[in-house]
Amino acid sequence: MKFLVILICLALNYFWLRDYDRFDDRWFFRFRENIESATRRLAGNAAVWQSALALIYALPLLVLFLVLELAAGHGIGLLTMLVHILVLLVAFDRTQPGKLAREFLAIWSEGDREAAAGFLRTNFHSAREQEFASNEEVAWFFRERLVYRSFERMFVQFFWYLAAGPFGVLVSYVSYQLRDSHDAQSHPRAVETVHMIVHLLEWIPLRLVALSFSLAGNFVHCFAQLRKSFWEFGREVDNAGLLYSFAGFALFGGIPRDESETGTGAVGQDAGQSHQAREIESLQALLERCQLLWLGLLALFTILGPAL
Repeated sequence: MKFLVILICLALNYFWLRDYDRFDDRWFFRFRENIESATRRLAGNAAVWQSALALIYALPLLVLFLVLELAAGHGIGLLTMLVHILVLLVAFDRTQPGKLAREFLAIWSEGDREAAAGFLRTNFHSAREQEFASNEEVAWFFRERLVYRSFERMFVQFFWYLAAGPFGVLVSYVSYQLRDSHDAQSHPRAVETVHMIVHLLEWIPLRLVALSFSLAGNFVHCFAQLRKSFWEFGREVDNAGLLYSFAGFALFGGIPRDESETGTGAVGQDAGQSHQAREIESLQALLERCQLLWLGLLALFTILGPAL
């Protein structure tokens, strides 16, 4: 059933949700604010952030469990499948990576750095307070975030749906929303805990995606880089930069880690707009090949699973 659910979600996400967001994530921000406000009134100061964080994870999971229990045994499994589809659709990125790349390239081709930077701030949470000193830095930021956004909104959701069903997807969705919605009033320990949970959720999928990059691109260079950094873990590890370096090794023979962090390497300084555009198109093609690779392997396991 999982293979069918993923195919239906991809089709719906592409054809039905390609133009605008019908699943509004603001419900989660209101939910978080209400939980944190309630725990401040009821719990002691020392336990506020632990209690709030526990409730923010537990309540959606409890609701999902109850809905699945109510749907079980009805409609020959169609109601259960519908719940799975809805959970995955909520977690998926409602802006297709290909559409995101096309829109950015349309702005990029006009040579307007401020417009391109505005596009990044509108579509990427991490760019809202970012200052871009050059066109190359804008293009580098988009390339890195395009890869990471596809990873967190698609490949991570694929993995945890296959590993833990809709509960795994919901945990990853809540974790990413908590990470991206914290503010100056958020408790530092809560922010640190959420970041650690995100790193745990991403550790296995990131390495599987890196292996997929190896199979879909330059295997020797990418796999060698994967072996060097396989055991890296912790908040000090930049998963977005690490993943982008894997993509660079798969496509271009390598993007040095220090260059990917600053976006001011010699290659970036000398590259023209057309070169930057070709790199973005190459990254998008690599992501699409990896997605097909994952779907193909999932289909193979679905067909051969009962015989293994």
